Amino acid sequence: MNFTLTDKVAVVTGAGKGLGRAIALAYAEQGAKVVLAARSAADLDALKAEIEAAGGAALAVPTDVTSKAAIDALADAALAAFGKVDIWVNNAGGFIDGAMVDWVDVTPEALDQMWALNVSSYVYGAQAAARAMKQGGTGGSLIFMSSLDAFNACPGGEGCYGAAKMAITHIARTLATELGRFGIRVNSIAPGVVQTPLVAPFLSTPEIIKDRSKFYPLGRIGQPSDVAGAAVYLASDVAAYVSGATLLVAGGAIFNSDPFRYLEALAADA
Repeated sequence: MNFTLTDKVAVVTGAGKGLGRAIALAYAEQGAKVVLAARSAADLDALKAEIEAAGGAALAVPTDVTSKAAIDALADAALAAFGKVDIWVNNAGGFIDGAMVDWVDVTPEALDQMWALNVSSYVYGAQAAARAMKQGGTGGSLIFMSSLDAFNACPGGEGCYGAAKMAITHIARTLATELGRFGIRVNSIAPGVVQTPLVAPFLSTPEIIKDRSKFYPLGRIGQPSDVAGAAVYLASDVAAYVSGATLLVAGGAIFNSDPFRYLEALAADA
């Protein structure tokens, strides 16, 4: 079996840091030409230079993923530079401060921001990817970045985020049925806690990392390379018959550590 992505063109949103950066580097290592999208031009330029220094090909396109026009322009830039799109990873997303509260306290403004960043942007990306892949006529692989939070109750402030991730998991599964006839596969990756800049505030000391690691059967929290490996698999021809799936990359965990800890705290206070 061959996981090579040689001659494939991949678009990765949120590529400047964390999981997106790891996925872009892994794709380039496997031979793909990579189109890098994120808000920060400086982050993208640094990653582009790193990929090119290793002999790869990359294009940096600063992009606001909450804008449909910007996402459409990203697809057009990929087509103009490389002539096709084979892989599209909807990875950009994250927490919205005002939405990291109990559901009863979420404001309309924070809810709108959470949905724009974590749901609407994925729909825009899927629409742009489908258009570009149909134009190529050879199908492709569309990957959504979900979360273990999508499958669990998330008290303690992560409920809105978990609901957004559940929404895109459902959208991805439906898209798999809609786009299959065009040879486009659609799958999701659902990581547990992974050491990235997004979660760095919650993993501030080795003691906290060790404490949270005990909730993962494999005895550690995730690394970006763990998720990048899954993304390479789903993008490659090895996964040619995999569509509509959600791949858990969480060390065997059923619950994310944060809600599990929260529920423990509630029980202790009872």
